Amino acid sequence: MYEWTEPYEDEYLRKQIEVAAKAQKELALEGKILCSTYEQLWLPAINNLPDVSYLGQERYNAPYGSFVPAPSRPFYGAMVFTPKPGVELPPALSKGKEWLAAVAALNLNERLLTIEAGDIAITFTGINANLNPHELLREINRELLRVDAGVYLWKVMPVMETSGAARHLYPDGNVPALSNAHTRADVTGFALLTDRPYQHTLVYVGLAAHKTSVESLWASLIRGKAGASLRGISLVADGDIKLVSTPLPDFGVLHAGLIARKALPGQWEAADDCAYALVFETGVPMEAELQRLTIKRLQETLAFPIPDEWARTIWDAALEAGYIERLETGGDCRGGVCLDLTKDWLALVHGLLEQELVTI
Repeated sequence: MYEWTEPYEDEYLRKQIEVAAKAQKELALEGKILCSTYEQLWLPAINNLPDVSYLGQERYNAPYGSFVPAPSRPFYGAMVFTPKPGVELPPALSKGKEWLAAVAALNLNERLLTIEAGDIAITFTGINANLNPHELLREINRELLRVDAGVYLWKVMPVMETSGAARHLYPDGNVPALSNAHTRADVTGFALLTDRPYQHTLVYVGLAAHKTSVESLWASLIRGKAGASLRGISLVADGDIKLVSTPLPDFGVLHAGLIARKALPGQWEAADDCAYALVFETGVPMEAELQRLTIKRLQETLAFPIPDEWARTIWDAALEAGYIERLETGGDCRGGVCLDLTKDWLALVHGLLEQELVTI
């Protein structure tokens, strides 16, 4: 993954754009068109034009005009096309648009790329900020050519994060997908217990997909087998999986949450071997909120009282002793832990009391 820390510019490309634009403008005054012997920039490539024949000495001819090397050779492969009067030209030669060198601002939080040049303003959404700058520049210019935008990009300036900026669910822009043998769905968030190398335990996953896809993926997880996968890793649900969904009518899909019963406050059962605490809320310190929720889950599941003021001490001790294991989380799930209820929590608390690390 490329990490943007400073602007990226291709000075050689900028000079190419300016030289070609200048030559194009000068030739247009004479009723001629700047071309190239191969694909470069926005210029019509002779090899892509119909009915062109080679005459020798770098000269070409076609029913609609002739091609000769450009005077002073402003760049390698530069050719001048002189149209025949009254003849219809191929689309690539009939556009006659002037192109400008352009600079873009890349908003890393919202994954927006904005280009402004002269009277032209263009915005790309859903930019893959993972790409290295050279590859990103190439992809954007390819799209600018496709829509005949009239601007060609040579520099990208990243807009760094500010406190009030919107954040994308996945900072790198890569949205994972949950899939089975029949369908897939974009994942808005997840929480996994990475207890095995090639098979993880699913605690929570948020989905944005059509109803049939959501129900198919839910059914795969309910069956208790590794019938679904995320980022190439097979998943198995930890016990009962609940489905909660709400329609997104503007997009024609559901936003659904599949969450293990053991992660839902108030639904712990005596036979459960573990419980989970998950943090979804934004605008609060994640670690402090996770400690608070962990104590609430312990107060719900243990047979003896746990005062709120013990939260930090028990958290530290349980993490060190392996009673608490962090989950792998992402997207709208900011953090999570698994509380191992098969451990001797009473002995852990007695030890803290004897060391006077907590008091009654």
